[in-house]
Amino acid sequence: MTPAAVYLDANATTPLSREVMAEMMPALAELFANPSSVHKPGQDARTLVDAARERCARALGCAPREVIFTSGGTEADALAILGTRPRKVVTTAVEHPAVLAACEAVGETVRVPVFASGELDLEALRRALPGASLCSAMAVNNETGVIFPIREIAALCREHGVPLHVDAVQAAGRIPLDFPWDLLALSAHKISGPKGAGLLAARRKVSAVQGGGHQERGRRGGTENVAGIAGMGKALELATAQQPAIVARLGPLRDRLEAAAREIPGARVAGSTGPRVCNTLNVAFEGCDGETLLAALDFEGISTSTGSACSSGSLEPSPVLLAMGYPPSLARGAIRFSLWSGNTAEEIDRVCTVLPRIVSRARR
Repeated sequence: MTPAAVYLDANATTPLSREVMAEMMPALAELFANPSSVHKPGQDARTLVDAARERCARALGCAPREVIFTSGGTEADALAILGTRPRKVVTTAVEHPAVLAACEAVGETVRVPVFASGELDLEALRRALPGASLCSAMAVNNETGVIFPIREIAALCREHGVPLHVDAVQAAGRIPLDFPWDLLALSAHKISGPKGAGLLAARRKVSAVQGGGHQERGRRGGTENVAGIAGMGKALELATAQQPAIVARLGPLRDRLEAAAREIPGARVAGSTGPRVCNTLNVAFEGCDGETLLAALDFEGISTSTGSACSSGSLEPSPVLLAMGYPPSLARGAIRFSLWSGNTAEEIDRVCTVLPRIVSRARR
């Protein structure tokens, strides 16, 4: 009998929760009107958007007017960076491709290095900030799970009068979102919400990158995705409320999987000496190719990844691991396991059982 599937790729996306689906159903059924319309059906749809905006604002500790709904984290990052029209952006060497792509359109970009642990070099950041008009730093690395010290980064930014944009896509539901920020990006589908919905919380002025209409106070044109926005609001509310319980449950499961991986000769865990979120394990196996391991695990019904889903299919080694000092041959042998709230101890035990055999076969 084929074993049940084990999904360990939550950093790429998560299943839609039943609670979020129920929140979305009215907008997918009877409340179908355009929320910009002045008639009653339109205003009924507008009520859903407003309620979701207030939910998100409560979760983030900001004003509802500061919440800008987007199509996801990528657009939110682009709006934060391009919409503030910076002359010089300071970012990090391990940012998500969404941030790095937006930075490429800016006149000058400085990438601050990380240590071998994946932790940010704060002294290098301090040296890079003078003359910058924006700093963009992730709260949690999507490949390694390493947590950046946003409070310390924010203090350095304030010292130099530089606004801070935080890519918090991998942070929601895994760490508290109570750190300082001027701009903050989130994505619904990383927290059991729908794909195609996200937000940028903006405590400073941003100009529209996507024009075409007056929506979102003129900061993001286009008819609102009412169902997605409703799902975003519910997903963020639940992720914030359930975050301590998620950490308490997933942390031991991740640690169990990590202990089993470390028993395999030639295994190297990324970011293990620094602070990491509870659900992420990035482990490279010497003498292996990550794509081969990925295919072998998939054959066993175990879904993982080799890094950012946005870079899926690339034969190049992970830029994040290279920035941490990995040789290319080792970086190519890395697998990222990322857990979600539905994973069980039985699933993790099955992965622990098959992983040594798969690595040994890949090496042969």
